[in-house]
Amino acid sequence: MAVVSQRVVYESPWLVVVEKEVELGPPRGRETFWSARTRYDYSAVVAVTEDGRVPLVRQFRPAVEETLLELPSGGVEPGEEPEAAVRRELLEETGCEAGELLPLGSLVVDSGRLETRQWGFFAPAVRVVDEAPRPEEPLELVFVAAAELGPLVARGELAMATHLAVLAVAAARGLVSL
Repeated sequence: MAVVSQRVVYESPWLVVVEKEVELGPPRGRETFWSARTRYDYSAVVAVTEDGRVPLVRQFRPAVEETLLELPSGGVEPGEEPEAAVRRELLEETGCEAGELLPLGSLVVDSGRLETRQWGFFAPAVRVVDEAPRPEEPLELVFVAAAELGPLVARGELAMATHLAVLAVAAARGLVSL
């Protein structure tokens, strides 16, 4: 099984759509697939402050037309390392500065259609330097007790799949409890 050829069929400032001819072997043979490549990969962080609080952000997401509660996260700029991106986003969105960052790995966002990856991190003992997001960040900052993460997930209040996956990896490694 292999990609035999590919070509860009649509491009915008945010998205590239790629047509791929794929050899799947018998019985399927050769098929055409389309994938979308966002301009950026993303990074997200499960952070815990020195006093045991977890910073989360609530913001309106036009794509799903909902206001969602999420982990601090954002795009990895071209040429930027995912760790640098997550440090920047954590500070911009939550006013928290990370010292140690433990990489949780790269997660595939939607293996059927998207080429985008979500890089996950765990930041123990972040320092709160400002309990408000930067003015250019249109979001609400929410600090919750670490013990509240599981109930927030169970109630569906934390519902972004890629962020739930980052939480699951952190929990599987014994870094947080759900």
